[in-house]
Amino acid sequence: MDKQSRESYLYKKKSLLVLLYLLYLNDVSYDSIVLRSFGFRFDPSCNFKCIVTSSKGHIHKYTVHIFDSLHGVNFEDLDIMGNVNIVQVKNLRDADLFAPVASINIYFDGNDFIANGHIEGKKTAYSTLNSSKSNMDLMSRFDQEKGVNSSGACFCQWLMRFYSYCLPTDLIMGAGINKDYGAKNWNELIDALNASYYSGKAESRDEIKHYVGAELFTSGAILKAKGFDTYESLNHELYEFKEAKSFNDPDSTLYKCVDYLAAHEGTNVITYNFDTNLEYLLKKRGILYSTNYDDSSFVYKKAVTNIYHVHGLLPYDRFHESKFVDSLIFNESDYYYLYNNPYSWNIAKQLHDFKFNCCFFIGISLTDPDMKRLLQLANNYLKFNFIFMKKEKGYAQTVFRDIANYFFSFDLIVVWVDEYSAIGSILNSL
Repeated sequence: MDKQSRESYLYKKKSLLVLLYLLYLNDVSYDSIVLRSFGFRFDPSCNFKCIVTSSKGHIHKYTVHIFDSLHGVNFEDLDIMGNVNIVQVKNLRDADLFAPVASINIYFDGNDFIANGHIEGKKTAYSTLNSSKSNMDLMSRFDQEKGVNSSGACFCQWLMRFYSYCLPTDLIMGAGINKDYGAKNWNELIDALNASYYSGKAESRDEIKHYVGAELFTSGAILKAKGFDTYESLNHELYEFKEAKSFNDPDSTLYKCVDYLAAHEGTNVITYNFDTNLEYLLKKRGILYSTNYDDSSFVYKKAVTNIYHVHGLLPYDRFHESKFVDSLIFNESDYYYLYNNPYSWNIAKQLHDFKFNCCFFIGISLTDPDMKRLLQLANNYLKFNFIFMKKEKGYAQTVFRDIANYFFSFDLIVVWVDEYSAIGSILNSL
């Protein structure tokens, strides 16, 4: 996607968010909305359709047009009941705005908007100009309006409910999901393995990194040259650590994720973790699941959840078994092989679900360039995915705004939490 197309795409994504926000403000229930990119007698200038079933059972069909500029837009011809016309303008304060009789017109500069028209048969007039929250990202600004919709306490919750209600849902899990238990995140894991390899001599690790530009454990050749048993050390780091919290603690993030899986049968899990902690909790609670870690796995139709270890699986003390070791995507050469093979099951699964499912990213920092590349390839301007992020104390508010805007370019809505423990509560509210 070239630069101009990319900017147009992001404008369309923001326009979708603005439309959904207006529906939220008008107390439209999240479970009464359907978005469609196809329909009979379809207007070729239409970007998509939004179909709303009212509280009285009436069906309202909105035909959404998104224009990159005011140039050539005939608002009188577009002033038809059910038309939603979203137009990009450079300066809202100086723009000559057409007052519609039947349609909904939304003038949007990418940050602020003015809306006039009818939604659900009611006259709607809304403007974000002169807002004291103009220095915030769109989602944070929209989330300031609380208690206006009976089907969602805030816009973010309403939006998460809408997408997870309409679409197949995935929990996307990274190493951070085990932090409650005292386990290491990815960077800490790599540091620990490096320390073990060098017997605590950090200077040697740093000297190697000076030349290759990455941690030692991205280079399989160096490891083999010394005869270091990577997978035995990995097994130790994954399982043999001092527990900060019991795996049976119902307040842990992973336990809350199991609560979500139990309550939402059919939810998939894509995990980048090698451990079997999730399987342990599911089995302990009698929840039927299937585990898939290579291209010969058996996906069981009747399972409550199917777990996809897209970077492989290493059960406890099985580090000498080739079927598990060979599945691991761990060092530099493994990553190169995987991400240069777009037809592998691992890549295909991620691309499909990122593009068509509602995905909740948990315990993932999104620093991996390969994951970001997949997210861009999986762009779909009719949907969003969601990523949970912790607000670090002492950081400037502009940092959170800039991070949210950056993640937005990957179709991700940031769900900010003050503590990781809040993630479970949010999941349980959906």
